[in-house]
Amino acid sequence: MPGSPLYYFANPHIIASPAAVHALKQRFGLDQPVWVQFTLYLTNLFQWPPNFGVSYLFYPTPVFDVIMQYLWWTLFLVGVATIITAIMGILVGVLAGSRPGSKMDTISVSVSMVLWTMPFFWLGIILLWIFAISLHWFPVSGAASGGITASNPLEIHDLGDVLWHAFLPMITLIIASYAGYSLIMRNTMVGELSQDYILLARAKGLRKNAILFGHAARNAMLPMITLIGLNLGYVVSGAILVEIVFAYPGVGFLTYRAVLAHDFPLLQGLFFIVSVTVVAANYIADLAYAFLDPRIKY
Repeated sequence: MPGSPLYYFANPHIIASPAAVHALKQRFGLDQPVWVQFTLYLTNLFQWPPNFGVSYLFYPTPVFDVIMQYLWWTLFLVGVATIITAIMGILVGVLAGSRPGSKMDTISVSVSMVLWTMPFFWLGIILLWIFAISLHWFPVSGAASGGITASNPLEIHDLGDVLWHAFLPMITLIIASYAGYSLIMRNTMVGELSQDYILLARAKGLRKNAILFGHAARNAMLPMITLIGLNLGYVVSGAILVEIVFAYPGVGFLTYRAVLAHDFPLLQGLFFIVSVTVVAANYIADLAYAFLDPRIKY
């Protein structure tokens, strides 16, 4: 990003003296060599709670406290949407893959291909225009009536109001993400049902549902574990475009505000937490592989 962080932190019309600028440099350690700044950053990072510095946009609130205030809303919105989408996509993918070429399979693949091409933000704008602006069925923005009065959705007594505000952004995420789960599960199921162990299970007289869900679907879940792990990892970052469209106060919308405000400490903290969660989610997905497939050993 161009420009000095001090320019965006201090109003140039109010703080104009060199002494004031120098004091700010000392306050944030910007007068130190780069290696000293990096050492200080690592020292502050490996403590609890991690010290990411003070947010320019929410001064004097620490970055970690700002992120925690927005994080729970993203976990609620994107987390619930991811769980619902995964369940729907897996079930439809199993049923469609069990009868390739059937009418259900054709409809499922066609619908998934159409949804696959829809950008998140475009779909969100269409739903917002129809159901919020034209029909007035849902609110245009926000996470609760009267603004956020709690640090997480569970602290708000009117849970129905929270769900009412989250419905459109959640539906947007579900519709836009469903196609990936459905198509991958369907294609993997088609491959698994052609394996020799499925033929053996049928020869033994096992019931169709036992073969479908107990054998084929379990082995077909391996690629899905990777997809679910990646999506759960990105739950923390939120769906930036969807949260911007609906002005939903999650981590994605916070990232957008931090970029506009050139809030470098806040962006650093956001990027670090997102990176850690993505790596952790992939690690958990690898461990889940061994649980689903005994042939995998670590």
